[in-house]
Order: sequence, then C-alpha cells, then structure tokens
Amino acid sequence: MQKKPCILIVDDTELNIDILMGILKHYDVIPALSGQEALQMALTKKIDLIILDIVMPEMDGFEVCKRLKADERTKNIPVMMVSVNNMEQDMIRGYNLGIIDYLIKPYNPIELLEKVKIHLDLYACHLNSNTQTLNILSAQAMTKDMLVHLRNYWEYISTKQDFFKNINFSETLHTFYQLYDGPTQTQVFTIRKAISIAEKIIIATFINDNIQLQIHENQPARASGNIHEYAMVIVKLLSHAREALVKRQVKKPIISIEIGIQADKSIIFLRDNSGEMSQDEIENMFTPSLKMIAHDNVKLYLAKSIIEKLGGNISCQQWELGIEFSIIL
Repeated sequence: MQKKPCILIVDDTELNIDILMGILKHYDVIPALSGQEALQMALTKKIDLIILDIVMPEMDGFEVCKRLKADERTKNIPVMMVSVNNMEQDMIRGYNLGIIDYLIKPYNPIELLEKVKIHLDLYACHLNSNTQTLNILSAQAMTKDMLVHLRNYWEYISTKQDFFKNINFSETLHTFYQLYDGPTQTQVFTIRKAISIAEKIIIATFINDNIQLQIHENQPARASGNIHEYAMVIVKLLSHAREALVKRQVKKPIISIEIGIQADKSIIFLRDNSGEMSQDEIENMFTPSLKMIAHDNVKLYLAKSIIEKLGGNISCQQWELGIEFSIIL
C-alpha cells in the first residue's frame, strides 16, 4: 500500500488547524501550534509539504520559513504560506524566502486541494530526480572505491609476494564481483562472515595506509538479508573512516569493529581514532550533497539506505577518540 503524503500544518489557532485537517482529510496531516514545534517536526518527520501561517506569537511564519530554508535537511520541503491579508509586500517577502505558494483565508476548499495536489506531485518528481542523481553518484563512488582497492591489491601482490602468499587473487577478484554485482538472495548469515568479506576488499588499502584493523566478536551474531549488501555497508564505513584518518594525518590510525547482540538483534560498533568532529557534521553525516560528486556523504547515504532496506538502523556519534558508527539489524 502506497504511503500517503505527509503535510505539516503550522498555526497557533486550533480552529484553523481543524479546518485544514478537515479539508485535507485524505492526507497524513500533522499539526504544529508554534514555529519552534514546526521546526522540530520538520527535522524528525518525513514531511512532503508545509502549510505555514504568517501571524504567530514568538516566531512568525517568515522567521520559520527562513530557518527551514537555511537548514540543509529541510530547505527543499515545499512551503505554502497562509495569511488573512492579500498584501503584496507579504507575498513578495514570502516568495523571496522560498515559498512555493501563498494562500488567503478563508480557504476555498477546491482551490486548496488542487494547489496541494500540484505541489505534492512536483515535490515527488523532485525527490525522484534527486534519487536518480544520488544513485548515479553512489555508483560512481562505488566504482572509485573498487578501483582503489583493486589497484592496491595488485601493487602488493606484485611487490610483496611473501605477505600475500596465502591469498588467492582469483578468489579475491570473485569476492569483488560478488560484492559489487553478486547474487541478491536473502539468507541468514553471520556478521563475522560479512565483515570478513569486507576485510578482503579493503585489507591492501589499509596496509598501504598503515591502518590497523581490529575485530572483536563479543558474541556470535547473525542477521537475515543479503550478506553482500551488508558487507558493502561495512566497506563504505571502513572507507569513510580511512579517509578521515588519512586526511587528518593520524600517526597511529586504528579502526576497530566490535560485534555483539543487543535485545536479540545483531549490533556492531565501528570506531576510529580520527579525533573530534563537530555536532553539525555528525548530524549531517548521512545527508548527501548533490553539488559535490566526490562528497563522501553520498556513500554514507547509500549505506544508510541499504541498512534500512534490510530492516535495520544505522547511526553515528562521537566517542572519546573519534567517530563511532553503530548498526543494529
């Protein structure tokens, strides 16, 4: 069943909200009685359209819109502004702030429903276009990573045969193939095996950068899904950690993976010692940038999408030496 579009109605008068909710009863409607509440809702809910009243105490509609458009996470949500006055200066100010339409009270239900449908359809097209672009950028990032790791494998096999004497290169190439274009069936797999697949892909690159990889299995953990998709996520997280360590020129770079079970679900913690990161960077860790093709967050966006598709959750937080990713599945 297709999910209904979600509309956030922002008005300090409950009667006005009730009227709009009655007109928009076929949509998923969320009310907010203040600008601050609206900003919080926009960050925590998946909002497809905002209907925003201008006249509100403490924070008016103009200020709410300004803050929405200034935040990378909410700037693309379409905003329809509402007023009891048909004042040209308010309309111009609203459009300059980035609103997509201006509504006058009292509402004409037919006109309102038509406008809402048009703007929701346009936003859906915008999201679809962005998704296609992100998929292309993710594919580019995946290809770049694969070539880097393959090149490092080849260089080490060519120059340090003793170290790699127990590694079958054709088998390793097969691992690359399975990871990037392999079978898609669902199965029950051990987390340690998925991490071993990722380790095969990235080990030569880590050796090249003098990065120590530590893996601790506190409890044998299993998960259900596609093991190669899960391994792909681990590769992306390891690649992200590696880039942070190299960029910051950490003298003794270490990445650790801890495997365990939490509330009957598998959980891993992937940590690096890259140092402190700003709270803003952490909050936007999985937010992709369409402007920068090489932006690393595109890879993390894809990793998050994969884990959520598998029915899990991925998050990022600061820990005492650097960044900690956690995956629950």
